[in-house]
Amino acid sequence: MRIAIIGGGLAGLTAAAYLSNHGDTSGTVFERSPQLGGRAFTYEKSGFTLNYGAHAVYGIDRHTLHTMEDELELKFQNKQVDKRKVVYAKHGQLTPAPLDFVNVMKTQVLSPLEKMRFVAEIAAVIGNIHQLKQHRTLGDYLEQSTASADVKELWEHLVCSNFFITPEEARKVPGDVIADYYHNLFLSSRPVSYIVGSWSTITHQLTEKIGMNPKWDIATKEPVESIEMQDGRFILNTKTRQQLEFDQVVFAMPVQQINKLLEGSAWSDFMTPYQDNTATEVLVYDIGLSKVVARPFHYISDMDRKIFVSDVSATDYTAAPVHGQLLQGIAYLNDDFKEEQEKKEYLEQKTKQMESLFDTYYPGWRDCLEVKRVSKKAMVASVKNVSGNKLLPNRMEGLPFYFCGDGCVGKGELAERAFSSGRTVAQMLLEETADTKALAY
Repeated sequence: MRIAIIGGGLAGLTAAAYLSNHGDTSGTVFERSPQLGGRAFTYEKSGFTLNYGAHAVYGIDRHTLHTMEDELELKFQNKQVDKRKVVYAKHGQLTPAPLDFVNVMKTQVLSPLEKMRFVAEIAAVIGNIHQLKQHRTLGDYLEQSTASADVKELWEHLVCSNFFITPEEARKVPGDVIADYYHNLFLSSRPVSYIVGSWSTITHQLTEKIGMNPKWDIATKEPVESIEMQDGRFILNTKTRQQLEFDQVVFAMPVQQINKLLEGSAWSDFMTPYQDNTATEVLVYDIGLSKVVARPFHYISDMDRKIFVSDVSATDYTAAPVHGQLLQGIAYLNDDFKEEQEKKEYLEQKTKQMESLFDTYYPGWRDCLEVKRVSKKAMVASVKNVSGNKLLPNRMEGLPFYFCGDGCVGKGELAERAFSSGRTVAQMLLEETADTKALAY
């Protein structure tokens, strides 16, 4: 079976790594960019390792990456963020983030009675009996809940933090999605970790795994420009090559790009239900400092302004030069602007709020600034997992393709959904290969 994988991000590389591990397949990974990894792309500047956006791994001991580590024999280190140094800021006051029972008892976000209520809610999520599963969205659940305003705000903020969206959008996340996500996360012994060496540690190994099979190749700077079907085989045309034949095609790229590629084809109507999907976008503000100006905590989330700062180098020592410090600020963004000027002013305001947060907790950062990068609309997920949006299935009735990526059906959120859907698609194709081989005999 000859397979084309369109997209060299985490999902595409994962699918290709599994498929190339078996001798009955051959294929090509097509990536339009000069580099692999997609939005997990990592680069170095002045000794600092910069990621395109957030790159924490949630619940790594229960994560698809943990499964891949065994199945693909990946080797990497991960380090857990110190839960005792994760704080929330509310009305100018700092308090431990309620990540576990110890922090819940210490936090000032909730009153003593509310703490017990929240602990009971966590226990219900862990036991898979929480009422969230029965509600269409978080907003529907909160409207019917008898919990205090502070408990409701905390639920909103947790969903904001893990789904990288505003409180308004957090209320639109389906109840069963939240219940499943936190059931998994609350059971984890390592809730928030970083891959030491960043995403490149993973993407390089996946790329090497693919390269070990001579029947597989990776084509960078080669976007696929058209697809058609002839005599049961797919014919792909790229920017540099024509009439490439494949037995199967896997789309491992954002739905927005899939729509553009299939536009005008016999398959375009099947994508109509997914054309209005919106992406999750954030403002990312990275600063690399020549020295550690302050390290009062490893992560601070400002509940009032809906922004947070991670001291990346406090967890991943490879992210900054010796004695240096790498901070990453992220702001959740609204996307309902009628005028472009209104959006521009909003983004400028968020940028100033981020700098104000740096000024407050990392005084002197401006004098030690070595590297600065601001991405005002960085895509975190190609499909925001809220009501009104639809995740692409891995297979769709009426379409002969396979789909994987963070905008597709899969386990978890963000990078985990890319890994899990890529793995699932590879397993589907390998089963099909085995069935075809059995019929041949």
